[in-house]
Amino acid sequence: MKKLCFLFLTIVLGLSMQSCLHDDKTLFDQPAAERIDKSVSDYTQLLESSEGGWMLHYYAGKDYSYGGYTLLLKFKNGHVTAMGDVQDPEEQATSGYEVVKDQGPMLSFNEYNKVIHPLAEPWLGNPDGVQGDYEFSILRATNDSIYLRGRKWKNEMVLTRLPKDASWEEMMMGIITVKDGMNVNTYNCFLGTDSLGQCNIDGSTRRFTMTIGDKTLDMPYCTTPTGISLREPLVFNGKKYQNFTWNEESRTLTEGDLRIVQYLPKNHKDIDFWIGTWRLKTSIRRKITLTLSMGTVANTLKGKLQIGNVEYEILMTYDPATGKLELPGQPVTDPTYTYPAGIVLVPGSKEEGKLFGEGKGSLLFTWDEDMERATADDSGQITGHKVDSFFGVAYGEDLSPIMKPDGSYTYAFTLPGIEYMTKIN
Repeated sequence: MKKLCFLFLTIVLGLSMQSCLHDDKTLFDQPAAERIDKSVSDYTQLLESSEGGWMLHYYAGKDYSYGGYTLLLKFKNGHVTAMGDVQDPEEQATSGYEVVKDQGPMLSFNEYNKVIHPLAEPWLGNPDGVQGDYEFSILRATNDSIYLRGRKWKNEMVLTRLPKDASWEEMMMGIITVKDGMNVNTYNCFLGTDSLGQCNIDGSTRRFTMTIGDKTLDMPYCTTPTGISLREPLVFNGKKYQNFTWNEESRTLTEGDLRIVQYLPKNHKDIDFWIGTWRLKTSIRRKITLTLSMGTVANTLKGKLQIGNVEYEILMTYDPATGKLELPGQPVTDPTYTYPAGIVLVPGSKEEGKLFGEGKGSLLFTWDEDMERATADDSGQITGHKVDSFFGVAYGEDLSPIMKPDGSYTYAFTLPGIEYMTKIN
């Protein structure tokens, strides 16, 4: 009898000491609908219990195919206030939210929020955008972590409780500082004194890639106030490495004995290098020069494209992460006043005999140290096609391309088969 009483007491004490969001005494006596109602209330209370808010490492793209974002969220009285490195990292936005019943409890950002919802918005020519969610199934929770799964794209992510005195402004400034420091994509990786090879950390795509032997790791990462956090840990000799600290002075990310050291490849050039006059090599025998000067907007260059006796003004962009120049399609003022609505510089393919007019397509110029010239390559924006040319399509008063009697376009100028450019001044 004493043994039986002891066993009963042990079971009762064990149940009463379990840590859970629900009241275990009555939970499983309730119908499923009532249990979900109770979990909705419990999760709402948990979300609003954090005075400092929560940090969400948010991953976009089906199967985590896009990048990672860091969101700061504070829940209060049915509203959520958000900051994040989505568009403007200094912007705060407040909107409504709910924890609602679906097949289980679901966190829904049910009013438009300028920080959160751009991740789920369509783009021109891309109806899914970056494939982000604004509704999340709540999988489970502890007092300090809430585990979520995107309703549409199914990516899993975690809300982590922030300290009561957390300063969002300081955290976002830390994220901005890390991003600015990690402005080059190329890194060498070391485990202790052993070299693991090279990796790429691309700030524009927010992805980490690393090749070891015949295996390539490719995953999104989130920028934190002190460094970066990979979606999945790297595992070496049974040890896991996931959250790295950025050191601005040594240009290094570290966790334990794993170091990821930034370096500049030979073909990386500062923006000042590109300033000057270049000769453009195309498939036609004609002298074409491009004179570049600093643009009025950061990481842009103003170009004067000299073709014969006519000079056209164009704009090029500079990527500080790769040190490359990009020539995109763009409107161009007609200095001869021949064409009423001006000219549009349209990317095309000489090899395929076609133009690409969907607002996509560009050429990248990369410095070749051995050949002492900047090689032109397609940027890869148009799947299945390769840009190698640009055409100055003339536009008429009706704001449409001017067509010839045979149905072809009228060109103010052509740049077919662009190969490279060499600096002459």
